[in-house]
Amino acid sequence: MTGSSGVNAAGDPTVELSTSSPPIVHVNRGPAGPVEIVRYGKFLLVGFTGVFVNLAAFVVTVDAISHTPLSNFYASLVHFASKTAPNPLLFFVGSAVAFGVATVWNFVLNSLWTFKTEEDRRHSPSRRLGLYFGVSLGSLSVNEVVLLVTETFLPPLIGQGIGIITGSVVGFWGNSRYTFAETARR
Repeated sequence: MTGSSGVNAAGDPTVELSTSSPPIVHVNRGPAGPVEIVRYGKFLLVGFTGVFVNLAAFVVTVDAISHTPLSNFYASLVHFASKTAPNPLLFFVGSAVAFGVATVWNFVLNSLWTFKTEEDRRHSPSRRLGLYFGVSLGSLSVNEVVLLVTETFLPPLIGQGIGIITGSVVGFWGNSRYTFAETARR
């Protein structure tokens, strides 16, 4: 951006800016208003669908690693909801795979619905996906710590559910603040 200064006919100082595009101003959201409350509700709804995707992927992954046929999905679901973990490492792997599947699911829905806007985004789509995964890794860390803490006294599916809920707080804050940040052109 280049500029020149001078004095107009009235004697007031002026600054002329020449640029090919208008300046970008980053939008800082203030306190939650009606729009943000609706957005948070949408985020929770997307997250709610992601819970089912996560839990289904968790069961399918653990069954696949332990060579349990897919036809035993319902029996595995009941088993994981009622028994403690005999092999915690198996459940950590299942949790990580379920996280990846649910993260892609949630990113797509949040991009198309929750954070859809007419404003320009601060980041390109590929950068947003990277940021989304980064924020989601923070959520996964919270999820894994909860799963580790609860593994000895709660069934693994219950611990996984509690971890998902706890991690969602981290996810909304990070994604609304960084991943889907908007820019406004002036």
